[in-house]
Amino acid sequence: MNRADILIVDDSPADRASIKIAFAKSGYPLNLQFAFSGTAALDYLRSDGHARPHLMLVDVKMPGFSGIELLQTVKRDPDLHRIPVIMFSGSDDKEDVDSAYRNFAAGYIRKPTDVEGLHEVADTVGKLCTVVLSFPEK
Repeated sequence: MNRADILIVDDSPADRASIKIAFAKSGYPLNLQFAFSGTAALDYLRSDGHARPHLMLVDVKMPGFSGIELLQTVKRDPDLHRIPVIMFSGSDDKEDVDSAYRNFAAGYIRKPTDVEGLHEVADTVGKLCTVVLSFPEK
């Protein structure tokens, strides 16, 4: 089993806390980093001293620099474009989903409304990142 670095970008402190607990309970060897905004995520990604994440989970609806804008910026950046970005949002608006895929999102996961659903997502993403997928060298 491989260890995976995941950057989770979400403006909601409550959602970040719930996500952290769900991934911890998944039991997979994951190194989670959190950013509270698109701008904070870019600062993290572009700074020295941080491991480049294997995967990003990004909320779509964030004030200021939205998740879609972050996705567009990452996919246009020659140093970042290889990072898979999965949108992770409470929105099931068709336009949000279409916009994510138009901008090269690796996936779109609707945030569950209950704890059990969040644990299922954490388990699925954890297994995907540590057992199923192979990532390029950083």
